[in-house]
Amino acid sequence: MQTDERPLPTSLTRLLAATPSARLPPREHRLPARDGASAHVALESALLRGFVYGVSGLVWLIVMLLIVRHIVG
Repeated sequence: MQTDERPLPTSLTRLLAATPSARLPPREHRLPARDGASAHVALESALLRGFVYGVSGLVWLIVMLLIVRHIVG
């Protein structure tokens, strides 16, 4: 078995040679949002989640009614 001795691409070489501090920080280390913006995002998320749960519950109910109607009739 022979190994492939082709050189690495320059972008991969630069990535492997970069120190951890030179790499981009993960997204978790961003600055926290202001309280007003955070409350707005939380309210928007709660409303969206309620809408999605409501619509999925309605679809589930309609499907169940159609199944029962099909079995009975």
